[in-house]
Parts: sequence; structure tokens; C-alpha cells
Amino acid sequence: MSDDHKALSPAPHNEPPLRGFHAPPRPRPCLVRPRGAATGLAGAGVQRAVRESHAADRDELVAARKFAERALRMTLEVLDQRRPIGQLASVADGAVVSAMRTLIAGELAPGRALGVAVLARVAVTPVDARTAEVFAGYDRGGRRFALAGRIVHSRASGWRLTALRVR
Repeated sequence: MSDDHKALSPAPHNEPPLRGFHAPPRPRPCLVRPRGAATGLAGAGVQRAVRESHAADRDELVAARKFAERALRMTLEVLDQRRPIGQLASVADGAVVSAMRTLIAGELAPGRALGVAVLARVAVTPVDARTAEVFAGYDRGGRRFALAGRIVHSRASGWRLTALRVR
């Protein structure tokens, strides 16, 4: 054997690459532009965060709508004197209860002679994270009347009816 061909060859790599076989080389930070800056598209992480925040907003809006329906139905029952006014205090602030007391005492409920008030439609529009505007229609006899109000959410008491207008 000759000494000419006794060279050593490098050992084979036994570990996989760090970033996977098909991963492109990591770009240098000074040359990278934020993803979507030129095209207006957001990355998957941003899209997921937006979806999750909107889902939370949707859940809060559903809860606000359910509360508004319950509170306005109770308000109409109090106006028709089918429910005692003291029960309204569980969902409404003192100013709203006082105004309702005045409407009942003065027989000022709109269209009361037409029959029982039936809640027809309720809509809730968020103002900010803890406040929403509420508007609704209700029927008496063959006529449609309107309600509008504001609900506010607090950690201590949940949703509360803080303002009300009956037409």
C-alpha cells in the first residue's frame, strides 16, 4: 500500500439541521421589512389575535343584548303595572326607577289605553368597552312605540340600565 492515499475524510453530520430541511435561511434583521407593510396583509399571528379579540367582543355584545332584552321587558311590565316597581331596581339605577315611578303615578305611559306592551325588537350598539346604547320598539294594540337607553357594565354589579327614554 502506498502512503499517498491515506488521507482522512471529514465525519458525516449525524444531527438534523437546526431549522429543518426546507427552511430558508433566516434573514438579517437590518434588511427585514415588517410582513405586510407593502401589501397591507397581516401575518397569521396578527390575524389570530384579531379573531380572538373580535370573538370576545362578540361574546360581550351577546351578553349586553340579552341583558337589554330582559331589562326592557321588565321595564314594560312595570309600566303596565303587571310587575312591582321594586323589582326594576335589580337591573336599573335609582334615577331610572324614580323616572318610572313618576310615569306610573302620573298615568303617563304612552298608549296605555291601547293594551299591553309587547317588546318587538331590541338593538344594542357598543359605545366603548363597558357602555352600550340600547334602542327598541314595542307594540301596543296596532301601534308601534319606541324605547331608548344606555347600559353600563361594571365588575361589581354587571350590566345596569342607567338611562331610559320611553316614547
